[in-house]
Amino acid sequence: MKKTLLMVALATIFLAGCSKKDDLSADIVGLGGDTWTKGPIDEWISTNYTTPYNIEVKYKWDRSELGEIYKNIVPVKEELVVPVMSIIKNTWIVPYAAVKGEDFMKKYTQKQFYLAGSPSYNSNGTITLGTAEAGRKIVLLDLNTFNPANKPAVKQILHTMHHEFGHILNQNIAVVPDYQRITPADYTATWFNIFRGAYSTNSALDKIMYEADFWGKGFITPYSRSNKDDDFVETLSTLLEGGQANFDNIINNLFVYDGLYIKRNGKGVYEQNTDARAKLLKKKSIVVAYMKDSWGIDLTDLQTRTQAAIEAQSATADFNSLLGPGKTYGTITVNPQKLNGLSTKFLTAYNAANTGLQSGMGLYIDNISLVFTTANRMILRVNFMDPTAALSAGFNADFNYTTTNVGGLLTLTYTDPQPTNANARAIEASIQSLLTYFNNQSFNIRWVDDIVPQSKSIFGGLVKTTDATSYLFGTL
Repeated sequence: MKKTLLMVALATIFLAGCSKKDDLSADIVGLGGDTWTKGPIDEWISTNYTTPYNIEVKYKWDRSELGEIYKNIVPVKEELVVPVMSIIKNTWIVPYAAVKGEDFMKKYTQKQFYLAGSPSYNSNGTITLGTAEAGRKIVLLDLNTFNPANKPAVKQILHTMHHEFGHILNQNIAVVPDYQRITPADYTATWFNIFRGAYSTNSALDKIMYEADFWGKGFITPYSRSNKDDDFVETLSTLLEGGQANFDNIINNLFVYDGLYIKRNGKGVYEQNTDARAKLLKKKSIVVAYMKDSWGIDLTDLQTRTQAAIEAQSATADFNSLLGPGKTYGTITVNPQKLNGLSTKFLTAYNAANTGLQSGMGLYIDNISLVFTTANRMILRVNFMDPTAALSAGFNADFNYTTTNVGGLLTLTYTDPQPTNANARAIEASIQSLLTYFNNQSFNIRWVDDIVPQSKSIFGGLVKTTDATSYLFGTL
């Protein structure tokens, strides 16, 4: 009886809340029923997307556009709509149109964008930053943290765009079956378990093992291990968004490790991971051929235009302004076994020092670092190894140079008395050619993208002021 009375009471409350005067036919705000007067944002979208490409861009809140309605996602901030869509146009549509034509983009681009402010959190611990539906609609998420001056953020959005557009191209003309035969046994549904921190409490070892779990198996990103189609579009999008220097740097750093250290022979020559290098290079060659044979697109041309568009959209600061104590970069590491394009004159000095150390003391140089410790001091840190010893971190010999820097013109003077540490004193006489290369010399501190194209923020270098053919650069 009590149960019946409760049901009647609830019915009475419900009926009391719905009088005959209430209009229940009105649309519910946020579910497609809200309207607004078009303003500058809508006019910009019409001019830049709807009119030229027949693309709709939705930014007003509409939960029905997102699917998975159980997830909490917030609207995009309206002040970010034009910056985001401007970047997408300039770094994705414009480069493609330049190499293939406007009609190509009008035909194949997705016809609807939906913008959301937060990411979509998944039960497996990953987040979704973008989705595509049958090549017609793309949803971009996590936009409320976007900063158009932040180049990694720009590249993240661009990576998503090139990834999703790569799916459209592949759905219209499939990549050759040879692609999926390169790494058939290493696709995994649990690709999301590949992340930093999953392998070791030692951060250096964790990084090595993390990279070995995708680069070391011939995959360009962890997500590319999920399936053959995402493998293909991840390789394409990484080549375009990351640039050629980024891809080459990955290839040039694929070695065989024994724990923390690269395996090497008795003269310090690294053992390359030839299997992973071959797989990644084969994938790249198929992507290049696919774009040319299927779509008539020169990938190198598109890559160059895309990188130029990224730089124009989010310019990289002058290297000199970023180098020094307390700045973005404090060290330049030079390892000829990991770099291509070092000047012959620098390599002559480096190799002569290495030969001198080997013949004089039975040791070899593994790498050098230029460490900027104070406003007027640079340490030339020579890392050297004993080929007869077990794999180890080696030994550091520090040589001090007094510096003056006037607008990026760096002058180095070998500090006297010098050197001050025992390791440096022990090898100083054997490596004179390397020490002399820097002593009483002036260099321009600059990016080396004219030497290694598309390498800003990857490599920074020093070029002798008296001889532009004499230079070095290294990883940052």
